[in-house]
Amino acid sequence: MYLFAVIVIVIFAIFAMIIGAQNFNTYVTLHFLGKDIQNISVILIVMVSLAVGIILAFILAIVDGIRLRRRLARQNKEIIALRKELGILKMPPEEEIISNHESYEAE
Repeated sequence: MYLFAVIVIVIFAIFAMIIGAQNFNTYVTLHFLGKDIQNISVILIVMVSLAVGIILAFILAIVDGIRLRRRLARQNKEIIALRKELGILKMPPEEEIISNHESYEAE
């Protein structure tokens, strides 16, 4: 997953550099949430969009990592409990232990 994210980020960075190089002196009017921003560079819009995307991806990766760590901790606790239960189930019943002990004493 990490490698995929790095590849996607690199592709978008290359894409942003190409757009920036071709539109270095291009200015546009940005209409955003009912506001008009005059004479803003296209490269600035692309770079801000890229930065916001990277930040959002980073936040989502952190949230996903926390969720996976919690799940791993729960499953580790379950594994420990199951190993204890398995250890108890592998133990012979007390009667067998006593009778085996008595048979060794008789010999």
